[in-house]
Amino acid sequence: MSQVNENSYVEEDEIDLRELWQTILKGKKIIAGVTMTIVTLTLIYALKLPNVYTSTSILIPTAESSGSSFAGLGGLAAMAGVSVGGGTMTPDVAFDSLLNNYEFMKTFVKNNKIVERYSSADADKNYVFALGFRGLYDLFKSQPDEEKEKDYDLETYNIIKSLKASFSISSDKKTGLITVAYSDSDRTYPPTIINAFLKDASAYLVTNNLRIMDVKLGYFEKEMQKSDGFELRQSLSAMISGILQEKVMMQSKVYYQCDVLTGPAESYVKDKTKPKRGLILVVSFVTSIILGIFLVFFLEFIRKEEK
Repeated sequence: MSQVNENSYVEEDEIDLRELWQTILKGKKIIAGVTMTIVTLTLIYALKLPNVYTSTSILIPTAESSGSSFAGLGGLAAMAGVSVGGGTMTPDVAFDSLLNNYEFMKTFVKNNKIVERYSSADADKNYVFALGFRGLYDLFKSQPDEEKEKDYDLETYNIIKSLKASFSISSDKKTGLITVAYSDSDRTYPPTIINAFLKDASAYLVTNNLRIMDVKLGYFEKEMQKSDGFELRQSLSAMISGILQEKVMMQSKVYYQCDVLTGPAESYVKDKTKPKRGLILVVSFVTSIILGIFLVFFLEFIRKEEK
């Protein structure tokens, strides 16, 4: 008895599969139409996208922790509210912090005229497209409304968001090397903006650190004048000497606590980062077939409900 039931279940399943296949065959024109439409629209979209190129700069961090040299006087300085050591901020963390600091980025954008650069009419003159054809890009490109008054603050905000998305700052845990990368459709621009950011960020960080060091020097010099003990005066003198050496080292670097291993360079025209047009088309093709089959089944369901 159970064998008969199992055979009937199998038979029903086979009939269902045949019906599904017959439904797909009946709706093959719909599936082909949906597939062609979606793939064509995707192809147009992919062809109007300009290539994106990435330029990188690799830095060698040279910062050394000075916490051990300050350990003997940590308590004395803490009483006066002066920090003399402990954890030091690595250059990659410092650069990334400034990248996410709106006030710094606002000043950076203004000083380097980045809003004007992206708003200019010829900002896209160096864009590269698939097959060298930019007609679709120009067709869908929105023309700026010169009569409309521009909101400079809003444009600055949008540019800062774009810069944060285009920049990448990372550190290799094994080697300690820092990689600063920037992506843009104009392959000539990333080296310029990477150098500008590292220069401005380094100037900001060095100025801030020198100010802190001057506070420390002033405090230790006062303590040295008040102290009578030989050992304490000797320790304070060593501290002052260490800070002065640190100041000289900091000012001698091209970038904040870093030496340059490789500078940013203009990418080769065929060395694009994105878009992956082939992958986009494959995903679009597979998705469109699935949507077409779903539409066929949906129409068949409606047809049966009407009957």
